Amino acid sequence: MERPLTRGFRGFQLQFATNPLASPGGTMETTDPTPEDTLHREAAEEAQLTLIDPVRLGWVLDKTGEVYGGVGPNARLRLAARVTAIGPAAVDPATGHPFARLLAAPAQAAALLGWGPPGARQAQLAAETARQRWGLPTARAAAIDEIPSQGMRLS
Repeated sequence: MERPLTRGFRGFQLQFATNPLASPGGTMETTDPTPEDTLHREAAEEAQLTLIDPVRLGWVLDKTGEVYGGVGPNARLRLAARVTAIGPAAVDPATGHPFARLLAAPAQAAALLGWGPPGARQAQLAAETARQRWGLPTARAAAIDEIPSQGMRLS
């Protein structure tokens, strides 16, 4: 059975399916040798993100698997990666819908996505990883910004 994966990083998407907010995620494809390869593919497909240096943050138990159509109990891997480019908005090939792309601090994303205490801890770990590994400042709670449809330059 494929195990669904979710990702944690400074971006998340507004979706129009059963869950109004979600981060890029999905299941490993046969073309994905590792979960990190799945992260790169899904982030590019769903949010037009180019990522480098993915880091595994931990696993979250999903007792029902309802997010993925009731697949049953499973564990979802959360990863963080540095975003190097944000391309123009596009239609997600899996859903046929474009997504609004939002930027929020990791703690805000975890709260909005309903990740609960394990997600809050992983959001904090993502922020600490960004500071220690990539020398990025810790994101503070602030107004949530929508990424322009044409994408964004990163400094």
